[in-house]
Amino acid sequence: MKRFGRIIGINAGLIVIVLVVAELIFGNWFFGPSYSILNVPRNETRYFDVSEFISPGKVITYSRDEHGLRGDYGGNPANINILAIGGSTTNERYLDDTETWVHQLQQELRAAGRNVYVVNAAVDGQSTVGHIAAFDLWFPNIPRLRPDIVLAYVGINDVAVGANREQYDTMQSPEHSRQLRQYIMNHSVLYNQFRRIRGMFVAQRTRLMHGANSYRTGTWKPVNDWVGEEQLREELGSALTEYRKRLRTLASRIQKFGARPVFVTQLRGDFRYEDGELNALVQKGADEKISHRAFLTMQLFNDVTLAVCAELALRCIDLAGELDFGPRDFYDGVHTMPAGSRKIAQFLAQSLGDSLK
Repeated sequence: MKRFGRIIGINAGLIVIVLVVAELIFGNWFFGPSYSILNVPRNETRYFDVSEFISPGKVITYSRDEHGLRGDYGGNPANINILAIGGSTTNERYLDDTETWVHQLQQELRAAGRNVYVVNAAVDGQSTVGHIAAFDLWFPNIPRLRPDIVLAYVGINDVAVGANREQYDTMQSPEHSRQLRQYIMNHSVLYNQFRRIRGMFVAQRTRLMHGANSYRTGTWKPVNDWVGEEQLREELGSALTEYRKRLRTLASRIQKFGARPVFVTQLRGDFRYEDGELNALVQKGADEKISHRAFLTMQLFNDVTLAVCAELALRCIDLAGELDFGPRDFYDGVHTMPAGSRKIAQFLAQSLGDSLK
């Protein structure tokens, strides 16, 4: 028994040594880019069951590479021509890698003869606060990343900045336990291999994700509670002013990174005009008063985006004001179905035009 125990102990020790050596050689403890304690989604491949709001039986693939980027750029960040930043409406976590508007934009541009790589660097919930931090803490760590254009799909998360949403924009957790966990995640090859294997076998159902498929469960009703524009503008005064400042800062960061900023306005999918009447998507049990406050708020933030572009002589694409969506283009108030993402891609491809070298 002692001999048997000794053999087990020796083998266990050898396994530990092999694992340690593998970590030192293949992990990022000493070699390769170091992301320290940054909360960047990296080395991730997951499968989501989107039967509830895309199509029955459909499972999509969501992947981020070692640098936290989503998309194919030939393995060399130097190939990236357009870097897209934004929140969940750009990340599109519950659309397949091939269905996001970022990927489809690349396909549209290539079909038009532009040999470009368009890559997704969006983070769910992130506002311009987080985008600025990304240029300070994240993107400089990606070797040879020098895009020609940074496409910023902004505004929708900035509406809620300061409303207990710091967790989405803080790229370094203040909690020591979370910092340690993130440090291990950012450096351990074994842990990341475990996450990949786990992701291969787990297809999460997305019944309650995002807006819980409000398009299927909601009803369209006319707006009957109108908010005065000047009153709302005054109420949002400081928020709009801070948003303006952040856009200027973001534009400066992008330019210092050697790229051209292109801002894109966003719209809400839970409001639409029918026969000249504004309708809102409401759920069962909602108040009888149906306000257009959220719709007007988004318009005011978009106005700031357009104003900053004009002030700084930047390229701005007014997607919210120029692109029309249909009833099957969204699955909730802000997130698009594959068909809606295709419309965004086609519109952006046409709008970018001669902006590409």
